[in-house]
Amino acid sequence: MMRPPRSVNMTLNLAPMVDVMMCLIVFFLLASRLVNAEQKPIDLPIAKAAQKSEAETAGGRLTINIQPNSDATSTASVQYSVVEWDGQRVVERALAPEELAPLLIARAERARAAGQPMRCRIRADRHVRYRDVEAAMRAASAAAVTQLQFSALTPNENGAAQHGPRPVGAGSGNGP
Repeated sequence: MMRPPRSVNMTLNLAPMVDVMMCLIVFFLLASRLVNAEQKPIDLPIAKAAQKSEAETAGGRLTINIQPNSDATSTASVQYSVVEWDGQRVVERALAPEELAPLLIARAERARAAGQPMRCRIRADRHVRYRDVEAAMRAASAAAVTQLQFSALTPNENGAAQHGPRPVGAGSGNGP
């Protein structure tokens, strides 16, 4: 007659799985906060030649939002806000036009020291003057930004704008 097999006391250690789940939750919370800060509601212009940006170029960038100034106490006609990941948190700050170049130069030097390309996306409201967008472009040029994008809406077949911005690749940021 055969003996019944011995019962083996097995336990399942859930601590590593909980650790991984907590890391994933923190990652998705931070990633969603960055996306929400970058996709601030702006009345983007429509561009017939707009192309969707590549997914691999989306990370590691600085976003400059340019909007008409809604602050009645300010004398500036536009408001520049910069959104970036500083390694610990999502940072969004309002800047004056003359503060853009030093910020971009410092950010580009950090990117070069890390061996990464400096990426910059400009999101300008359609009612902002070209000279205000040009100030951001000149700051990117001073910082030798090599990957500069502009966000725009693409028209659909009916001529109306499609929902959601599509960054337009602008090539090198080494020009004026």
